[in-house]
Amino acid sequence: MKFNVPEKFHGLTLEAILIALHIPKKEMHWLRMSKDITANAETITLKSELKTGDAVTLPDFSEASSYKKSTKTAVILFEDDNLLVASKPPGQKVHPNEPGEHNTLVNDVINTVDSKYIEPVHRLDVDTTGLVLMAKNAYMKKMLDYMLSANNIKRIYMGHVKKNSKITPQRVSAPLGKKPHTNIFHVTRTGKSAVTHIIGKKVTDKYEELTIELETGRTHQIRAHMKHLNAPLVGDKLYGGPPSPYLHLYGYKVSFNHPVTDEVISVTLDV
Repeated sequence: MKFNVPEKFHGLTLEAILIALHIPKKEMHWLRMSKDITANAETITLKSELKTGDAVTLPDFSEASSYKKSTKTAVILFEDDNLLVASKPPGQKVHPNEPGEHNTLVNDVINTVDSKYIEPVHRLDVDTTGLVLMAKNAYMKKMLDYMLSANNIKRIYMGHVKKNSKITPQRVSAPLGKKPHTNIFHVTRTGKSAVTHIIGKKVTDKYEELTIELETGRTHQIRAHMKHLNAPLVGDKLYGGPPSPYLHLYGYKVSFNHPVTDEVISVTLDV
């Protein structure tokens, strides 16, 4: 992994910087043993102090991702040396679930970008259109996983419900569990904690357009919560939504502070 030291880490040792970036102990042990860490093309150790702008290179311990290349080109809306944001079309899985699958978004991304390592940081339902954040090396995957668990990656969705739904901006905190022998999730006291924020509403010619932010990321969370509110999403056949050829749910925006550059990354889907 390569990065330039941001101002907030000026004067810190590389070890202190990596601890602040939540690099796990296993990787830290590898780095302590390594002779291949450089700053400005000179060999350094974890105890070396760094200054703003120093160009650091860490040895790549990432194992190549096992995904096969597809023959399709993915739509990449943001990319740097360490991460990317791709746009997933409806009807496509984010990643393979079975050996030999090669028609998922990850397969398309592997075919599109120059990186042996690609791993998604979060997921979307097959029928959901939208943005997926992916890491291009194992260091970045660990950083982004931590940020996601700490709620430091904002994921904004857009969804359509029928008019006169009586939905208002609100916090929906209702645990979700899977109904036995089905693919349907529902609100149940024995379920896992699930929190959805409806943060905006706009009435269009055909629908009510909701802006939704996830606090947790349970399977079918938005869809199940909208069903719970008696306002299932348009086109959601599984949860009884108004008819449409497709599900009206979009992973509309992903925004976060880049873990190593501190740059604000904000990517929006053109819906």
